[in-house]
Amino acid sequence: MAACARAQRGFTLVELLIVLGVIALATTFVVPALQSVSGANARKAAGELAGSMRALFDMAALRHARCALTLDLDGAAWWADCGTGRAGSARAAAAGEGEGAESLEERFPDERDEEMRRLLARTELGGLPDRVVKKHALPGSARFGPVRVEGRRGAIEEGKAYVKFFAGGQAQRAYVPIVDGSNRYTIVLEPFTGRARVVPGDVEVKE
Repeated sequence: MAACARAQRGFTLVELLIVLGVIALATTFVVPALQSVSGANARKAAGELAGSMRALFDMAALRHARCALTLDLDGAAWWADCGTGRAGSARAAAAGEGEGAESLEERFPDERDEEMRRLLARTELGGLPDRVVKKHALPGSARFGPVRVEGRRGAIEEGKAYVKFFAGGQAQRAYVPIVDGSNRYTIVLEPFTGRARVVPGDVEVKE
């Protein structure tokens, strides 16, 4: 009889709050898992990064400046900077030629490759003053796969990878995979048009 009366009375406010709390807690765990399985995180991140690449290509040409896209493979994040003047000046080219390995290591502690440190010093990519794209973390469990950039031998699998955009309307050809579980999308950046297309799966790269 009491059970019948309870059924007719319905749920109390406390009971409803408990049910809603359980649903919210379940959603916290289920939604990221579904996004990982469906590839939504990787697809979204690839689309955003491709759009930023196209914008950087146009920005470098319009502002007559060199821009650099930094991909932090270890930290699963990316950002972009632009210089205030044309790249390739004598001062920029000379900077780093006379510097010792210890000095370059202090200036670029996140870059493990000594040759890349010297390149950064010459092109002023390590300390560009104008952060045009703030740091973006890849969503969920998405991460970068091995990145290939024109001018670099082999794939970059750890540390930081740099993609350069030049004042004359040109960029480095780049292949940037974003992986989430079994889902994989590769951003292909064309050097002369600035077109950045997202391709499902891997892309064969000819050395």
